[in-house]
Amino acid sequence: MFQNKILIPFLFIYTFAFSQEKKVDTIYVYEEVIVYDTVFIEKPLIKIDKAVFTSENNKKDKLELSQNGKKTQIPVDTLVLITDKKRIDKDKKQSWFFGGKLHLGLASNSLFKKVDAPNPVGLGLGIWTRKELFSSDFSVGIGIDALYWTSPFSFNASKKSSELNGYYFTKNNEPKLFQSIESKHFQLQIPIQFYYRINKFMPSIGGFVSTSSYKSQFLGSSGRLPRTLDETQTFRAEAFQIGYLAEVQYAISKQFSVAVHFSSGKANNLLFTNNQDKDQSFKTKNEFSEKRFMVQLVYSL
Repeated sequence: MFQNKILIPFLFIYTFAFSQEKKVDTIYVYEEVIVYDTVFIEKPLIKIDKAVFTSENNKKDKLELSQNGKKTQIPVDTLVLITDKKRIDKDKKQSWFFGGKLHLGLASNSLFKKVDAPNPVGLGLGIWTRKELFSSDFSVGIGIDALYWTSPFSFNASKKSSELNGYYFTKNNEPKLFQSIESKHFQLQIPIQFYYRINKFMPSIGGFVSTSSYKSQFLGSSGRLPRTLDETQTFRAEAFQIGYLAEVQYAISKQFSVAVHFSSGKANNLLFTNNQDKDQSFKTKNEFSEKRFMVQLVYSL
C-alpha cells in the first residue's frame, strides 16, 4: 500500500517530463541604428592683415598669418590658393571689341529723285571698334565704312532740265556749262554709335559724317582762239554730309550678327573739281538729302 502511494506520483512526473518534445528556440537580435545628418556650415574667414607662405628644403611648408599683431604659423601639406571668382571674371572680361561689316542696301537721293533717277544699290565693307562704358550692356563705338553705289543712270542736261543746269565760273573766272552727272558714286562714312545690349539684341543710335564722290561733265574752253566752249571736260563732284543713324543687331553666334541699318544725311553744296586742272574748281549751293537702308553682316573678333 505504501509502495503504491510512492509509485503513482513518480510515474506521473516521469510521464509528463518525457512526453514533451524538445524544440530549439530561434532568438532574433535587433540592432538599433540611428543615422544623423551631416551638416556643413561655411563661415567666412576672419580678416587677415598679412599672410606669408614660406617653403624650405627638407622642411614642411608653413603659412604665417598675422591678425591684430598676433602671428600664427600653420603647417601646410598642400596649399590651394582661393581668390574672389568675381574679381577674376572682371579682370578677364573683355571691354574693347573689334570687327568688320558687310553692307548691302538702297539709297534715296533727293537731287537725283528730281530727275527721276532710280534708287542705287550699294555694296560695302567696314571696320569698327566698341568700348564698354559704365556696364557690360552699354558701349560706344566708332568705325569707317567704304560704300560703292551702283546705278546705270546718267543725267544729261541736253535732254532734261534740273537744278544743276546752267553756266558756272571757276576760281579763275573760266565759264563751264553743265552737261551730265552720274548717280553711281563712291562713299566714305565714319559713324559714331551708342549701343545697349538686350539679350541677343543690340540696338544703337548715333551720327555720322560722310563724303561722296560723283562723276560729272561740263563744256569748257580748250584754249584755242577764238575762245569758245568747244571741249568736254570731266569734273569730280564731292558732297560732304552730316546725319543721324539707327541700327539693330541680332546675335546669331558669338562672332556673327545680322543688322538692319537706317541713316539720313544732308549736304549743303557740291564741290566740283577738274581732274586735270585742280585750279578749275567751283562750289554750287545745291542742298540735298540722302536716306539709306541697309542690311549688314557683322563680324566680331
